[in-house]
Amino acid sequence: MKPAISLSMPVLILALIGFAAQAQTGYPKAEDLYVNDFAKLLTAEDSGAIGAALTKLRDDTGIHVVVGAIQSIHVYGTGDQTIESFATNLFNEWGIGDSQRNDGVLILVAVKDRKVRIELGSGYGNIYNEQMQSVINRQMLPHFRKNNYSRGILEGTNSVVRILSERASAVDLQPAPTPAPAVRYDGASSTSDSGGGLLFFVIVGGIIVAVFGLIWYAISPKRRCPSCRVDMHRLDEGAEDQYLDDGQRIEKSLGSVNYEVWQCPKCGHHDLQAKSHWLSSFAGCHDCGYRTMKVSESITVHPTHVTPGEKQIDKDCHHCGFRRCETAILPMLPPPTQSSYDNSQYSAFDSGSSSFDSGSSSSGSFDGGSSSGDGASGSW
Repeated sequence: MKPAISLSMPVLILALIGFAAQAQTGYPKAEDLYVNDFAKLLTAEDSGAIGAALTKLRDDTGIHVVVGAIQSIHVYGTGDQTIESFATNLFNEWGIGDSQRNDGVLILVAVKDRKVRIELGSGYGNIYNEQMQSVINRQMLPHFRKNNYSRGILEGTNSVVRILSERASAVDLQPAPTPAPAVRYDGASSTSDSGGGLLFFVIVGGIIVAVFGLIWYAISPKRRCPSCRVDMHRLDEGAEDQYLDDGQRIEKSLGSVNYEVWQCPKCGHHDLQAKSHWLSSFAGCHDCGYRTMKVSESITVHPTHVTPGEKQIDKDCHHCGFRRCETAILPMLPPPTQSSYDNSQYSAFDSGSSSFDSGSSSSGSFDGGSSSGDGASGSW
């Protein structure tokens, strides 16, 4: 029996070591500013797209949203029995969102528990709970029930970004309070004073217009007929069309080129001058050469951090009927956190801190925001 006991002891020790290695105490430490996929639910493409969207949201609005995916809340030994309490405590542990506005958001998925939570910072109150519940019910749970977790997290995150972007725009568009006008009364009627001031500005304005008119007349270009040596006159818009060909008339109607026709009143000699409008959306046609080719672009495949994109370029000439459809490759997006981390932020992770240096920029750190438990939850 002794040999059997001696052989089973190493096995038992190894099993205990393996169990201890799997056990975790405390909340997980953030590995990324925006996407922390501890459960490996996201595809590389979706993870990159989510990181890019959340980076842009924070750059544009200052709102920090973090996505987290874990196996189960029970493997961390925190004592939390519900995803709601786990999400609130994890939110506050990481310090998501601005510490003054408390407008951070945590999207947490516990795949083995079959639970999802969108935790809101305390700055939102409960007015956004219903909207976040709708995001969970409509964008996330249908995909989760089909085990398509990556797609559900991506669509849910995009919906949250859209809601928060609209919220930020509504705040920015609120008009500033208009100060009450100062009223001054000195006992005299202001009718004659305002009338005299208006007359003064009318007279001065008229003089200025007249002076500039004379200056413009003096320096305006004059054209002389090469044969008669007399001043030519510029024809009106309608009269000049007779000297334009079909392509030039189309250019004029499209606004891509403006034509001026100068004619000698004595011998009838005329000069044609073309001025291109560089802000026009029409380009020179590859076939006929006139600036009558409409060029439009549309992205058919959006680039991500791991794959390039594509855009379609349609060319259509309004003069000769030339048409061409081209495809161009769009470069991949840069890594979302490549410019966000620095040595001090890496050292913060190495030292066991669950947040970044509070003195760093808002787009490169956790800023100490807090949650009081508002948000929405779902299960599948």
